[in-house]
Formats: sequence, structure tokens, C-alpha cells
Amino acid sequence: MKRWEVFWIVAGLMLWPVCVGSEPTKQLDEDVAVLDTMVVTAGRVEEKKSDVSSNITVVDEEEIKESGAQDLGDLLENEGFMVREYPNSLVSVSIRGFRTETHGNDLASHVLILIDGRRAGTGNLAKILMDNVERVEIVRGPGSVQYGASAMGGVVNVITKKGHGRPSAYAEGTLGSWNYYKTEAGLSGQAHQLDFSFSASTESQNDYDTADGDQYPNTGFDSKERISANAGWTFFLGNRIGVTYIRYDGEGIGSPSYLSQNDADDYVDNAIRTVDLTYDGKTRGGGLLWKLRYFDSKDKYETFDPENYGNKHKYYRDTDQNGAQAQITGEWQSTSLTAGFDWTRYEIDNTYTTGENRYDNPAVLLLAKTGLLDDHLILSLGGRHDWYEVESDDGESKEDTNWSTSFGAVYKFSAQLSVRANYAEAFMMPTADQLYMYTDYSAWGMGIWSGNPDLNAEKSRTVEFGVDYTSTTLTTGLTWFRTRYEDKIDYAYDAAEDITRYENVDDATLSGLEGTVSVDIGVWLDWPFQLAPYASFTYLSEYKDEEEDTDLQYTPEWTASYGLRLAHPESGLTARLNISTVSKQDIDDYEGTGETTLGGYTVADLTASKRLVDWERYGSLTMNAEIRNLFDESYAVVQGYPSPGRSFFVGLKYTY
Repeated sequence: MKRWEVFWIVAGLMLWPVCVGSEPTKQLDEDVAVLDTMVVTAGRVEEKKSDVSSNITVVDEEEIKESGAQDLGDLLENEGFMVREYPNSLVSVSIRGFRTETHGNDLASHVLILIDGRRAGTGNLAKILMDNVERVEIVRGPGSVQYGASAMGGVVNVITKKGHGRPSAYAEGTLGSWNYYKTEAGLSGQAHQLDFSFSASTESQNDYDTADGDQYPNTGFDSKERISANAGWTFFLGNRIGVTYIRYDGEGIGSPSYLSQNDADDYVDNAIRTVDLTYDGKTRGGGLLWKLRYFDSKDKYETFDPENYGNKHKYYRDTDQNGAQAQITGEWQSTSLTAGFDWTRYEIDNTYTTGENRYDNPAVLLLAKTGLLDDHLILSLGGRHDWYEVESDDGESKEDTNWSTSFGAVYKFSAQLSVRANYAEAFMMPTADQLYMYTDYSAWGMGIWSGNPDLNAEKSRTVEFGVDYTSTTLTTGLTWFRTRYEDKIDYAYDAAEDITRYENVDDATLSGLEGTVSVDIGVWLDWPFQLAPYASFTYLSEYKDEEEDTDLQYTPEWTASYGLRLAHPESGLTARLNISTVSKQDIDDYEGTGETTLGGYTVADLTASKRLVDWERYGSLTMNAEIRNLFDESYAVVQGYPSPGRSFFVGLKYTY
């Protein structure tokens, strides 16, 4: 059977309930109103998910707990995205063939990571742990109109928890394979006008074994510590002044190189610290809303090679980021208009600079949305103008501007069924290295590498069409997308000058299908518990570099995630079986094995949680358990770096 036949069959099965319906679904739709999820990432203000013309996924707090994810990379892998991980230290994600930069450089990424709606300052998902997180919103496709450079393949917004209701506290301890341990504690709630949410955790792990039974030396880490705090004071008419503080410190994180060429003493220290001051306000009737934010963050990355460098780092990169956001939204019946100003400044110091590379990026934006035909038709329009200046450590600089546009439409046939269309532009400005670097790598056999001050910004144009159906028992969606990627920045060897130089090479085209489906059999059959099979996939029908007329490297043809959720509220039992699968992909053979492809893999994880006792007035005790790589699959997400074999984890959580 041809691959397109397979996907049309899958699409037909996903959309069959939409077309023909069924008596249980019809009856439930008449009796129970479908609650619409609210999102904030796509339009920078709270809106109904069903009003958004982009394909957006929301992972709420319950799903995060069920997943057993420790960091953002774990979570996105469970959601069916392609994740590349160098053991415990460097994690990147790919969305629609675009990905975050391997070493976490925010400015060189093609997928943008946000914390509470502003640039996280890093693209390394290993630094973003899932403690004290309320939900994660994933916009598949461009987000430059809303957030500026780097948001070409998608936007991932990690939203921290705000305290509400009666104050509560928890403490949790977890033990696992490879001498893993984690301790965590937190406190959240409200006291009059003050809301607060706080968590702190520390964890460590020894070296792991692969599924083939080989010990993989130097894959453990000494410690990963995290503090997250979000507090706010609400006053006149729902106005809130807030402060958010996040700190992550990773120390002694093994950096082993390939298993075949293992380096037993190299390690990494990395850290990120952020402080946000915010003011959210609105008028008495809620017709005018505004948001002000100032943020400051520092991202650190250091590598150590004790054998050759002693206690001095081998390489370091310090990134200081600060900036501001200001926006105001007017709402009139079915129409809203948001005007905003963003400003971000980066100062980057690394081993190869004598000073700092600087980036300044002010921008203005305008987002409009209106409902027509009794709100059956939702139209959205957006525009953003970015000014940016890139300055190298030796004083060379480049200034340029970029205009991004987006247009979207959603038509709702009913409260359950809608179709959507979206057009969006995106860009990525060249980095200081790409513009001005001049480094002699001859000692490593790679010759001289040079920047190119004439580089243009990378740009993309994306068109997508989708259909969604949501009822009390069934949620499903299918999206087709096509992206034209222009002025791609890559390096090219110039034989005449014997130099490797960054160039704007020819264009690339990416297109494909995305789909999700989830069915709650428990609600369908009126059972007292949830039993919900689910699946999501991304299939790239085209992902070609037109310069070389070859498929893009490190880009799998398809990725998928599917499984089964179980929840029995009365007994306090939840469980989830999740299976992630990734097809093979073309790669560069840096290991020297002669292989030019990385084989596909399928990995299953099982998580479960059971409330052991509920003392009512004195709190409750819950046991959590997890088996990762349930079937002991031998696989690697990066060539030469095999992943851990079957791993067990168990924890106890006391909540008061």
C-alpha cells in the first residue's frame, strides 16, 4: 500500500465521525455544552481556541503530570514532536521541519521558545523544567507577527502557574534507575488580593546503560536545581502587578561524546535566571485591556575538559537579555484590536570574542480580529515591523528592518465543526557569527571559516488549511501546510579562496499534514472513569533543499505519538501509555561510521499515579510510578548517542 493511501485512510477515519455522526455523540452534544479551551499565545490576548486560525495544541497541568516529563523536551517528545538530545545537557525540538538551535542559541533558532509570552532567551529545552507550570501552548507554524525573529516553524509558550484558592503545599521525593533521585516542594494559593505560587527542586543521576546492555560512561549529572516563583497583587477592578522569578542551575552534566569514542571526563555547567515585572490591567467594563512587562535574564553555558584544560572551561557562552513589552487591546462586541511595542536586547560573550556581540530589536505590531455572520466567520489580520541591529565584538554592525504579515479565517458550521485557513510570514535575522566571524579551524582539519556581512535575513511564507471537530467524546483535527523558505543561511566552501563562508543559499520547500484525534470512551459509554485513546502525527510530503535537490537533513518524514489515558477520580487512579515513533532521517556522518541515515524508532512509556490515602483535613498521600522505554528499545535520537534502556521511577507526594 502506498504511503499516501495510508494517510488518506487515517484522515478518513479521523473525519468519519464529523461526516456521518453517531447516535451517542449526537445525544451527548444535545445534552452537554462543549467547553471551549482558552489560549493566549496565538493572539497575545486570551481568546477561544476555536477562534484561532493556526493549528494550536494545549497541554494542561493534568497532562503534564500524566506525562512524567521532567523538562520541556520530554513533554514535546510525548506530544509527537522530533526531539534531539545529547545526554542531559542539550535538547532541541523540530516543528514542521524547523528546529531550535542545537546548542540553545535563541537567536539562531527556527522555533521560538517563550516563557509567559516573552522570549525565553534559550532554545535548549533541557533548561526548562516542568515544575510550577500551568500549561504549555504550542503554535505549529509561523509566529513572527506576534513575537518577531526565529518563530518560523512554531512557537512554544511555557506558562507558569498563578496561585488561586485556598493555600496548599506539597512535598515529593522520587527514586529511579541509574541512582536517580529528585526532591521537590511547593506552595501556592491566594490570601486576599495576594496570589503566589512557588516550587523548588533538585535532582541527580549516575551514568545509564543502553538497551543493548552497554554502560554509557559520563551520561549522568551531579545536580539540576530549579526555583520558580510567581506572585501578584490584584487591586482596583482586576488590575494585577506581578513578579516572576525562575532559576535553573545544572552542574557536572556529563558530556560523553559518542559511545564509540567515549570521553569519560568532559562535562557541562549551564544555567538560566529570569526576572519579570508585569502589570495587567483593564477598565471596569473590560472593553480596554493592557499589559506592561519588563524582563531581564541571563543564560550561561560552559564546557569543561579537565584532562586538557584543568579547572578552566574549554568553552563558554554568556547571554544577557533584557527587554520590554507594552500592548493595549480594545474590544467592541465581536471585534478586537491589539497594538503593541516590543523591545529586546541581547549581549553575548563567548570564548571566541574579545568583547560582546550585541543585538537590538525594537518592534511595533497590530493584531485585529472580528466576527461576522453572527460570529460564524472569524477573520484575523496582523502586521509587525521589526528594526534590528547586529553589532560584533570588534564594532562592525549591520542594521535592517523586516515587515511580517498574517491573515486568518475560521468558519464555524456549528459549535463542534469548523474549518480554518491561515497565511503567515516569518523571518530570522543573521547572527553576529554568520555576519562577522573569522576563525581558523585548520588544527581540526576544517580550514578557515568566515562570516558574510552581506547576508540577508532568512524568510518564510506559510499557507495552511485545517478542519476541527470537538464534542464531549471526540476531538479531532487535520491540517495541511506548505512553507516556502527563502534566503536560507548555510555555509559553503569557496575553493578559489580556500575558505568556508556563510551564504544565502537557494530556497527550500516544506509541506505536509498534521493530525490529532482523541476519543473518551468512558463518557461515550457513561462509565464512571475516563478511558481515552489518542493519536497525533506530522507527515512531511516535501522537505527539499532546492540548492542541492536533496531532502533536508535531520528531518524525519513523519513523527507520531499515540496511546491510552485512564483516569478514575473516585479511586484517585490515573495511568497513561504513550508511544512515540519517528521515521529515519538523513544526517551528516560526524562519527565516521559511513552511515548517512539515522534509523527510525518506536518507544513506549508507561506512567501511573494512585492516591494511597486521603486524610481530608490533614492532606493526602499519592504514589507516582513510571517506566520509560517500556520494551527496552535500542535507539538513538542523535547518531552515536544511544538512549537509556528500560528505566524505572517511583515517587511519593504529600499534598496539604
